[in-house]
Amino acid sequence: MKTTEEKLATDLKSNVISPFYYFYGEENFLTDMYVKKVLDKVIGKNHDDINVTRLNGTVSVDTLYDSVESLPMFAENKAVVINDLDLDKYSDEDCERIEEILANIPPECTVIVYITNDALMSGKKNKNKAYITKLAKQKNCSLCEFSQLDANKIAELVIKKAAKNGCVISRQNALHLVNSNLSNLGLCSIETEKLCCYKQSGEITMEDIETLIVKQLDTNIYALSNAIARDNKKEALLILDDLILQRLEPVVILAALSSSYIDFYRASVARNYGVSVQKCTEDFSYPKNRAFVVQKAYGTVSRVSPGYVRYCLKTLFDADMKLKTTSIDSRSILEQTVLKLFLNKNI
Repeated sequence: MKTTEEKLATDLKSNVISPFYYFYGEENFLTDMYVKKVLDKVIGKNHDDINVTRLNGTVSVDTLYDSVESLPMFAENKAVVINDLDLDKYSDEDCERIEEILANIPPECTVIVYITNDALMSGKKNKNKAYITKLAKQKNCSLCEFSQLDANKIAELVIKKAAKNGCVISRQNALHLVNSNLSNLGLCSIETEKLCCYKQSGEITMEDIETLIVKQLDTNIYALSNAIARDNKKEALLILDDLILQRLEPVVILAALSSSYIDFYRASVARNYGVSVQKCTEDFSYPKNRAFVVQKAYGTVSRVSPGYVRYCLKTLFDADMKLKTTSIDSRSILEQTVLKLFLNKNI
């Protein structure tokens, strides 16, 4: 039966264990976390126990059957954990056998199937998605989808994690940390842990965040493009220098910067036609962890014209051609390109 994360967490705290768990969705951090939580309940803290069988991908049906039906050794319970079970790789007959095995799991066994490869859920005719539809009605199964969390929800988790570690972080600073890590729950968890270890107790300030967290490429690129929009040449060149010092490939830096200006162009056109941020986000299929990019792009393009954004895209295209077809020093091309982006703001 289909369940929610909240119900799943409540059941596990109450020691209500299902014979079969199927986890999938965009948020792999939560998927991995709940696999560990189920194993904690079934086996204990030692996940390398002899009674934990781990399988990957397209295991043979006979191997799956033997793994599920064999008795636990020197214990009452056992677990079979299967990562990225891809039913598209099996014949229809084998799929039926797999479904039968997982519908009749013996009482001493708990099976956990978890999907971390999003590609397994793509395509219209997909056996994996069809199986999920069946599992939503299967009584012995706890089916849970971990969807991408939005920035506000992740910020709440950051605040709670900081509090558990004896620290305090404001909602504004928590959101800044989340946006700096592109709403990646795993990265936000690691960075919050690091900040708490640094502070030990007390308030985590904006200065602490700026000093300690590892900024993602997209975050630095947004800061660069935003500095250009604000006519701050010094800040823009310092950010570019920092990106180059990180030994990132010039083509990668330019591609990320071009992507940022594509976001600006979309926002500029949408804004001029009175399209809301939410509608623009939906129309261009931005994932939830990048919705904030559209919001910020709307703010940036309010200061510039659509003609200027088009000029920027043409400038970036020319720079890309130079990087790929000439022997000119790549740093010089990047610096010249950034300086060119400060021109023609009145067109």
